[in-house]
Amino acid sequence: MRLLYKGWVAVLGSCFVLATHAQTTPEATTEPHRSAGLVKEEPEKRWEAGIGVGGLYGPDYRGSKSYRDYIAPIPYVVYRGPVFRTDGDGLQGDFLRTDALELTASMAVSVTPDSDKNELREGMEELGSTLEAGPAVKVNLTGPNFSQGFSLSLPLRAVIALGDGSPEYIGVVSTPSLVYKQSIKGGWKWTARTGPVFASGKYHDYYYTVKPEYALPDRPAYEASSGYNGFNAQAALSRRFSDYWFAFYLRYSNLQGTDFRDSPLVETEHNVMGGFAISWVIF
Repeated sequence: MRLLYKGWVAVLGSCFVLATHAQTTPEATTEPHRSAGLVKEEPEKRWEAGIGVGGLYGPDYRGSKSYRDYIAPIPYVVYRGPVFRTDGDGLQGDFLRTDALELTASMAVSVTPDSDKNELREGMEELGSTLEAGPAVKVNLTGPNFSQGFSLSLPLRAVIALGDGSPEYIGVVSTPSLVYKQSIKGGWKWTARTGPVFASGKYHDYYYTVKPEYALPDRPAYEASSGYNGFNAQAALSRRFSDYWFAFYLRYSNLQGTDFRDSPLVETEHNVMGGFAISWVIF
């Protein structure tokens, strides 16, 4: 493993986000304070911040057989505002929020560091880390609210590639997901989500098109189209111990039947990514 601060900060956003279990408003409470025989609830802090370390193991991109691992220092940031907040689903902006329905603006990031070292893409343009942003609708299916039970998430995000040059718009991604959240024994929080992925042709072009000028005898020219992008199943486990926060993440991606499966840049239909984060909450 080697240190890669920039890469892990981006991965943190997509895997563990910035923190889990953050509440919508600062009036939410965490634990009672006993004084003179009375129980008084202390409001949660609007801001929390700290520092930690995180690690990741995963492919250069979905469909690649080349895997890399990283470890780096990471920030821990929680914000509980009346409109914007960080939680287990990312940076959220709430425009409509009830126990049954949410209309939010959400953001996520992902990373593809060292893609220039991928032998299959030798001589091609380097892949950059990406920033995704857009609206999302969430529907509560079974729980008393969105922190427990099943829910349906319907996001639509524009994607910006953040390479060495200027930011580049690379298309749109939609990841409708069935989400399950549950508290388990010992104070751990478990989140599982699964569902298909769909993307625009421009997004598929960025990862899987081979332009004629990059074609080789064993890497023929190929033009990707829009459509089905695969199927993801992932799980995250986290817990706060006093001033320390632990999180673990695992995701499986299946590319069978995708619209770019015939790209010479796709080596496998199955990918697994995993990681961890351990943070010390300073204030």
